[in-house]
Amino acid sequence: MRGFWLMRVARAREQRVLRDSLLTGFRLWGVRRVQRRTIVGGIAGCVVLAAVGLWNWRMVAVVLGAAVMVATALSHRGRSSEETLEPAGEGWAFGGERIAFRLVSDVLDRKPREITERLAARYRPGQLVEMVLWVVASDRTGQLWTLVQDRFGDDVPSVTSSAVGLVPGVCDPYLEAQRLSLSETGLALADVLVVGWGTDTSLDARRDAIIVIGQTGVGVEQLGSHVYEGGARRSHLIELHPDAVARSLASVDARRWQGAAVRGLVQCIDVLYPGSGPLVEELVADPWRNRRMFSRVGRLTKGAGDRDELVVSPVVLKVIDGGITEQREEREVGKPFNVERALSWEATSRAVPTRYR
Repeated sequence: MRGFWLMRVARAREQRVLRDSLLTGFRLWGVRRVQRRTIVGGIAGCVVLAAVGLWNWRMVAVVLGAAVMVATALSHRGRSSEETLEPAGEGWAFGGERIAFRLVSDVLDRKPREITERLAARYRPGQLVEMVLWVVASDRTGQLWTLVQDRFGDDVPSVTSSAVGLVPGVCDPYLEAQRLSLSETGLALADVLVVGWGTDTSLDARRDAIIVIGQTGVGVEQLGSHVYEGGARRSHLIELHPDAVARSLASVDARRWQGAAVRGLVQCIDVLYPGSGPLVEELVADPWRNRRMFSRVGRLTKGAGDRDELVVSPVVLKVIDGGITEQREEREVGKPFNVERALSWEATSRAVPTRYR
């Protein structure tokens, strides 16, 4: 099983290397240009410091201190840029929507020891983060499937990965993924891939999340028969194919999906079918836009249907036993109501004088 996943990862890495090698000449030229500029700048700086030193030695100390501070800030920025793979913001642009997840570190092709060390460097001991796990199983033909979890316990129903749970930030993610899968699905994992981690602000909550893909050795039939504890959750199988994944993503509004779960599912399908991420994004763009438009119309017209039914109470003059008597008749007017239309209808349908209050 692990060989299959490693083959997929190696193929994706080869495509990325081929794409990056197209700009190798420009990068090397840029490095030589930066080195030349650095040498020239260093010589110019020495000349300026020497001239300033002949005038005032205190000014030299101030300039050196400022240079040290700038160099420290630039080095810190260079180190932090290795962790920040996406621009600062509250989400990830995908399918015309802003998915509320920002990937901080992509470690799909890293070694397990390096991943563990980077987690230990990022989080404090005892700090809890969320693990988002996609459990994968294969059928008799070798086609891979995964389990999608629907949650109904909150005010707004949500959709997320096969298993979600809290784990220590400083941990072995491979071991924690095994524990999470056993506790949530009862299935042991034969292979685990750590996609990365980042900040998830979806579903009205803010937390750090580690995205993991785990493959189990059981058949897809056993995976599909899983039932979550409690009545607030249920699951359904989807085929790990770009078309099936796109249909599953577009079946609900984008804001009902957990952001980290969307990122993990798209990354999983991109590992199996390299380059299929843009295809999935194109397939979900129109359905998500239509759902957003309909939900916006629903919010605008939400109050119109909440009004009480209008009751028209005309006072009708009737002749009873030779005398004129006032009598009130109540009629309900269906929604949407139009008072002017109701009044004109009453006025034209009666032969006797009618007045209203």
